[in-house]
Amino acid sequence: MSVAVIPYRQILSLYHRSKFYLDLPMVYQILQFREVRKRFYTELWQTAARNVGADFEHWKFGYFRLRRDGLTTVVQQSRVMLDDQLTLNIMGNKILTYELMREKGAKVPDSCAYTLSSFEDAKAFMARQNGLVVVKPASGTGGGRGVSTGITSLAALKKASRLAARSSEHLLVEEQIEGDSYRLLYLDGQFIDAIRRDPPTVTGDGRHTIRQLIKEENKQRLKGQPFTAMNPLLLDRDCRNKLRAQDLRPGSRPAEGEVIVVKQAINANAARENHTVKDQVHPDLIEAGADLVKALGVRFAGLDWMCSDISLPLTNSDGRFNEVNTTPGIHHHYLVAEPDNATPVAERLLEHMFTTRQGVMAL
Repeated sequence: MSVAVIPYRQILSLYHRSKFYLDLPMVYQILQFREVRKRFYTELWQTAARNVGADFEHWKFGYFRLRRDGLTTVVQQSRVMLDDQLTLNIMGNKILTYELMREKGAKVPDSCAYTLSSFEDAKAFMARQNGLVVVKPASGTGGGRGVSTGITSLAALKKASRLAARSSEHLLVEEQIEGDSYRLLYLDGQFIDAIRRDPPTVTGDGRHTIRQLIKEENKQRLKGQPFTAMNPLLLDRDCRNKLRAQDLRPGSRPAEGEVIVVKQAINANAARENHTVKDQVHPDLIEAGADLVKALGVRFAGLDWMCSDISLPLTNSDGRFNEVNTTPGIHHHYLVAEPDNATPVAERLLEHMFTTRQGVMAL
């Protein structure tokens, strides 16, 4: 497969729209994966439409129109016609979302909102913590961009804050919750799937450096044969922090067969690191998640839950909700290590919308 050629004007456009993108090679990598994501979602919605008996049509500006029984719904990648724009904006602000979740009594990480001008607040917060902290933009990004994990020093906190501030004036520092990362998916309050999302890894061959292994991993991801990931594996600050914590660096050469975790943030992982665990979730957690999304008024939601054991009841769990994802990435539920066990989320969405006549137009 040939690699997509990205017009230079498109690179400059993305560069100017977000101050986060200061590394042009990184910009180019991200833009290349737009084509991978486009191909994946085209195939996904075509298949889903066929499976529910709907007509599929490529529409304009990257939209797809799907028709059944005199009804039409429009989709664009993971975006569907369910939640209103104000709800999306509110849930996209991590500071506001945490405030609402706390009002509901949900278990969330201890955190502190700040800006670069109020950096002393973040410094004081970190001093009160017994473990690692995470810095992230409060809004304006996705896919883990601008997030730094594993922060223990004042110097690292300053660097992470400056990085996050390139994406948003408002920042968030929070305790780093240890354990596994889970995505719980809800549709109109009904629990439909759960996946465990493990951190991204590369496997050594005794010859190549970690930097070279990451480069080769991205080449394989770009081929999309089969699809394994929708994002590049970037050698960014989070990657360097994770390697440093293991006494490694990008130039280190792992032994043959040695598996190296290269990032703490899981957004850039691949199918081999995602596992369908719907049947392992404790009923207490399923119910708590349903109550939360219904209280927040989010119709299609992906709740991120961090814990050491998802099968435990909430009274015994060390878990925390750390994000409410609106328009959650549907690909996470298809790109899994055991694809035969994957939940057909797109089909569930279409069947629900056509049957309930919600998120559709009478066309």
